[in-house]
Amino acid sequence: MLKKIGRVLHISKTGNVILSSVPDYLPKEGSPVYNKRMEKIGFVYDIIGPVKNPFLVVKPFKRRIIEEDILFTVVEDGRGRKGKGKGNRKEGKRKGAGKKGGRKRRNN
Repeated sequence: MLKKIGRVLHISKTGNVILSSVPDYLPKEGSPVYNKRMEKIGFVYDIIGPVKNPFLVVKPFKRRIIEEDILFTVVEDGRGRKGKGKGNRKEGKRKGAGKKGGRKRRNN
């Protein structure tokens, strides 16, 4: 699902694109950035400015001027993972096996 991340303010001297961010969502650094035609144009390079109204620095893949007004990122909807799995249990260990205070067997 595409999520709007901001509006292009200007392009820096180094070729990075500066965006004013949307107040309800702030992407992570390294997140891919797309235009409205779903073309990957770069990634979030840095987040700068005040905490209440941050700016995003997007590093484009090609050194070309981005005419797009609004840029997007892809947000997972949370349905990608099927289950919890075994968590952090080590291979060969059963739950409760080998701990002190556990059940001991008697040899007759």
